[in-house]
Amino acid sequence: MFDMKKVGRQIAQLRKANKITQMKLADQLGVSFQAISNWERGETMPDISKLPELAEIFNVSIDEILGNEKGVKLINNLIEKDNTDSSIELEVEKEEFLNVAPILNIDQADIVFRNVENHLTITDTSDIAPFVSEDLIDECAKKEFDSNGIKELSRMAPYISNDVIDEFAEKEFESNGIEELTWVAPFISTELMDELAKKEFETNGIKALTTLAPFISEEVMNECAKKEFETSGIKGLTQVAPFISNEIIDECAKKEFETNGIKGLTQVAPFISDEIIDELAMKEFELNGIKEITSMAAFIGDEIIDECAKKEFETNGIKGLAQVAPFISDEIINECTRKSYELNGIKSLAPICPFIEGDLLNELALDAISKHGINEIISVIPFLNSKIVKNAVIK
Repeated sequence: MFDMKKVGRQIAQLRKANKITQMKLADQLGVSFQAISNWERGETMPDISKLPELAEIFNVSIDEILGNEKGVKLINNLIEKDNTDSSIELEVEKEEFLNVAPILNIDQADIVFRNVENHLTITDTSDIAPFVSEDLIDECAKKEFDSNGIKELSRMAPYISNDVIDEFAEKEFESNGIEELTWVAPFISTELMDELAKKEFETNGIKALTTLAPFISEEVMNECAKKEFETSGIKGLTQVAPFISNEIIDECAKKEFETNGIKGLTQVAPFISDEIIDELAMKEFELNGIKEITSMAAFIGDEIIDECAKKEFETNGIKGLAQVAPFISDEIINECTRKSYELNGIKSLAPICPFIEGDLLNELALDAISKHGINEIISVIPFLNSKIVKNAVIK
């Protein structure tokens, strides 16, 4: 494409050389003051229809305005033949068209395209797509689809009409399945995508929808998820969980819990609501104790973990807290630590030593040494302050 900065500098220099203000030049050309400013800053280019007027005002050729770049000859030919007859024959090189396309109007771009289309690759056509008519792009897209399928249309897809994209998508689906639609998925209508998703699900299950799930409506994803759950349980929803509604995920989670307990929920835990996880965690604890909620501990609320920890401690002592200790609050760990020490001595603390605050453990160790001697703390020595241990040994 033309170097817009270079063209902009040339327009600014010619304007100043002719002692014309930006405002006056805008009036002469029938454009806004901002348009002239944008040209000179190299942010946009003058429309091709304005180039002859600019050349006349500055008393120069169009070549001098645009510089010696590919496409100048083509622009001069288009200005000379100024009409919309699509049968016009032009001597055009592909590179010229690619260079000037951004400053042509759609009718001009279509005329030039007809003159070079046999020399354009699909990549070239995709680059030119923003500048030619939708009808022309649809025509090119149909030829490409018939020859090579839908894959190569991805770059051109934003410029293909909705009806044609849907037509291609339906044909591609019938031939190669839903996965091939990923190339143009954002441009397929929701109605068609949902229809094809239902068909694919009936044949290959919900996992076949994974790559296209972001483009399938939540309503259809929910419908497929409920059916998949009845067949495969909640593990069947793992790959598409982010695209299923919270309501359906929660509903399936409750049913899965009734069948397989809380451990069956780990694969979709990040997508289950906090309220349902806490509710099911408490039920699991009441049925099977704290060890059964370990796999879900990271997703259970702090208050529920603490409540379960306190109850577990009352039943099984501090050793029952070992598996979930990283998730119990310091306050509850400290409370259980003191009680366990009072009831069973410092040896009982070994299972959770890494999670007891250092100052508290050191305090209890000193007390244990004073009452029972250094041998009493052997099981917890690795977790104590080394100075305390040295002082105890010296004494």
